[in-house]
Amino acid sequence: MAARTDQARTAISLQFRRELTLRSRPARMMVRVSADNRFVLYVNGQRVAAGPARGDLDHWRYERVDLAPFLRVGANVIAAEVWSDGRDAPRAQISARTAFYLVPDDTGAMPFADGTNWLVRVDGSRSVSSGMAQLIDAVGGTYYVAGAPETLDGARQRPDWAAVRSSAPDWVPAVPLATGSDTPWHLMPDTLPQMRYETAPAGRLVRARGTAAGRFPQQAVTVPAHGEATFLVDAGAVEAAYPELVVSGGAGAEVTLTYTEALYSADKKRLQDRAAVGDGQALGLRDTFRPSGAAEQRFQPFWWRVWRFAELHVKTGDQPLRLVRFRRYRTGYPFKARAWFRSSDPALDRVWQIGWDTLRLDAHETFMDTAYWEQLQYAGDSRIEALIADTVSGDGRLSAQMLRAFDASRTPRAARESIVGRLTPAVAGLPQAAYPSGDYQSIPPFGLFWIGSLADYRMRWPDPTPVRESLPGMRIVLDWYARLIGANGLVGKGPAWTFIDWKPNLEGNPTGPDTKDDNGCVVSLAYLGALQEAAELEDELGDASIATRDRHRADGVAKAVRAHCWSAERGLYADSTGLKNFSQHANLLAVLYDVAPSAQHRAIMDRITVRNGGITAPNGVTGTSYYFSYYLARAAVHAGLSERYFELLRTWRDMLGQNFTTWPENPEPSRSDSHAWSAHPTADLLRIVAGISPASAGYATVRIAPNLGPLTQLDAAVPHPSGLIRVRYRRSGNGLTAIITLPAGLSGKFDYAGRSWSIGPGTRRLSIHPERGTPAE
Repeated sequence: MAARTDQARTAISLQFRRELTLRSRPARMMVRVSADNRFVLYVNGQRVAAGPARGDLDHWRYERVDLAPFLRVGANVIAAEVWSDGRDAPRAQISARTAFYLVPDDTGAMPFADGTNWLVRVDGSRSVSSGMAQLIDAVGGTYYVAGAPETLDGARQRPDWAAVRSSAPDWVPAVPLATGSDTPWHLMPDTLPQMRYETAPAGRLVRARGTAAGRFPQQAVTVPAHGEATFLVDAGAVEAAYPELVVSGGAGAEVTLTYTEALYSADKKRLQDRAAVGDGQALGLRDTFRPSGAAEQRFQPFWWRVWRFAELHVKTGDQPLRLVRFRRYRTGYPFKARAWFRSSDPALDRVWQIGWDTLRLDAHETFMDTAYWEQLQYAGDSRIEALIADTVSGDGRLSAQMLRAFDASRTPRAARESIVGRLTPAVAGLPQAAYPSGDYQSIPPFGLFWIGSLADYRMRWPDPTPVRESLPGMRIVLDWYARLIGANGLVGKGPAWTFIDWKPNLEGNPTGPDTKDDNGCVVSLAYLGALQEAAELEDELGDASIATRDRHRADGVAKAVRAHCWSAERGLYADSTGLKNFSQHANLLAVLYDVAPSAQHRAIMDRITVRNGGITAPNGVTGTSYYFSYYLARAAVHAGLSERYFELLRTWRDMLGQNFTTWPENPEPSRSDSHAWSAHPTADLLRIVAGISPASAGYATVRIAPNLGPLTQLDAAVPHPSGLIRVRYRRSGNGLTAIITLPAGLSGKFDYAGRSWSIGPGTRRLSIHPERGTPAE
């Protein structure tokens, strides 16, 4: 259904309603509901569902909702807010035209199965503007492509539009749209649960100016007529939520609500202490509310926001304005933490928790690079996010949807839904860098990390379906790279953005002395790693002959890297064949994928790290970002240096002193304090320190190999498809007491101090004293 006034790709807000009279209350009334762009569904004025989960036109999702619990005997109203923000919509939003879809599961069970008798009106109380322009004006040059700032005009609101008796004017019959093959949307059921919508306190008032604040926001406060006041509220942590403000009176007033992850200094830089207030400025996205003068008028933007600090600025006219209530409704994917990490080091426990909080902030209908600034699902970021989510929650549904989204992004129609002018045949068939997205962007190396995500998923989950479905796309990515192999056996410069990391000469826009050679050695190593991972997947799920070919290609690239990228003078692999630029990236990948002989692994890791220096690189070596240091940790473990993981964690320990509640994108100055690509220690503390990881595909077996470093005690758990894996360690001198609990049907190995023990379902206790030989049980 649609409204006659709607035009494709223009900003519009619509209200739909359908009255329904029931003689008896049904036990069940399942419907399918969707919209382009978004909907919120109400039954008798009660919020029931929201969506749809983002996809593309070939994968447009509908929610299945049971209306029965919200219905009653007599008159009922089914209603929906439906909106599209047109050119100001989030970059992640794909759209055909504004429309609403609601049909019963059983077309004979409900009187509205044919879509008739629906009414629609344009909601003129809401308008949107450019978020990018607003943020640039607030903080200077930046990049923002998430939800648009909203202006809500109370004088044009009709609060009873979804009630059984409504005074809202201008209702007209909705226009049925064509069905079947004539529609632009290919509908499919959403496999994800509804996102959270949980009431939460607004926080505590930390600063008020212009009027006495009393106990706001816990109690109401009044701003006098012809007054001006600001109220700064600290939520205590950066979170995603729908803000709600209820006011009375105040005709002619204007309220702006500004959201920020942290406060800014006068020079528009974030305060070092993220909890600090002082004279800090609240700079960020801003919504505007214009009260009508009515009592108990409610304002809530249609799209959720992200903030730690929210600043309400009130300017009144001839009437005083009473701020009755300010609160939040937390939102995000409903992950539950089934894992835990409780050690003898409280700082380490805090690092673990902040990482999990960051992941939850950035997990919604897709994984997101940053919930505040972009809300885009990037292939490089989402590999790390999926590992954290799967490891801690044991819920793989969002990870499976991510894998399928990037596979779907390779199709010609997916490219056409984006900005076609940026698509060239040279990158056709590759996964897009971020997806879903209304802007086509190609970062070919991210296709290689998507293959890594396929390999990760296969190790953790028994059902290989999402991976098997993606094998054809995986082969296309690898074949695309094979065509770039030059006469020297390395990957040549490609036609698109060869981004590896936000570091000099690795951004795909080289600026150093080696610009003619680009970062070909690093990209070649990433390709080699993807070939190795793909060969394993082909062996199990695909074509053994292709697995053999992949390994043959990998061997050829390895030989070329050794021949053209190794500097005997530096004892390191260079980023390119000019042997002038050196990075942690090239060398950690050479170690991780065994291009470097195993006898050289430790020496190479020594040359690219600084002992007790976190992820810092020595002079003359480009270091990894928070993001790519995930691979640095993997390389250290592969080199037999698991004990050094605690040294790498110094970077995160140091950030604790700045009172981050979620991890930033980069070291200062950081645009974003909401980047889950920096949260990988949450997965690695369980994988490396507690030592719990899959030992075979589908998590059929487990390997537990703790690396406790300075810890004296650790209690940790990880969800497994069959139940919970739990380990409890206590160290005394050189001895270790380990209590290991595995769920039914799971077996594996426990490795410690150079020895290995078989473990099986149930609980096993080992008292290990290496100097005494055989452990006691």
